[in-house]
Amino acid sequence: MDSSDASVSPADERRPAERVIAAGLAGIILPFLQLAWLLLVAALYDDSRCGHLGCVGLLVEAWTVGNWASVVLAWPLLHLLRVRPAWLVAVLAPFFLVPIWKLADIPINMIAGLFAYPLAALVSTPRLSWRRRGLVLASFLLVCTFLALSSG
Repeated sequence: MDSSDASVSPADERRPAERVIAAGLAGIILPFLQLAWLLLVAALYDDSRCGHLGCVGLLVEAWTVGNWASVVLAWPLLHLLRVRPAWLVAVLAPFFLVPIWKLADIPINMIAGLFAYPLAALVSTPRLSWRRRGLVLASFLLVCTFLALSSG
């Protein structure tokens, strides 16, 4: 047994495909939690304090807060879905989420986690070679560059 194998726990032995699928499931669940947050804010807010455009400004602000709240809630959800190490995936996911939030349209923002959390899980897979991690990151940067150039 190699000395590097001793540092890998049995939870880390999970196949990369299982980790990516579980992280994708977290990416699907988190927007629903964010939408529930948005509905709660809309239900509890006093309509008499809204401006000319209604409460659209409040909802946009609540959505932005919800984006970051979903990032914070990702760690316990990933842990619950048995993605190990969950903290590493939760820490790496914003590096994929923020460019998607900035470069994509609103409907894509709803499913940004569907891309970001699996990519973070793939990049943080313990036994994945550095070449493959670099390939994943280079592919993501290529897509971001394409989105930035095409948005005009």
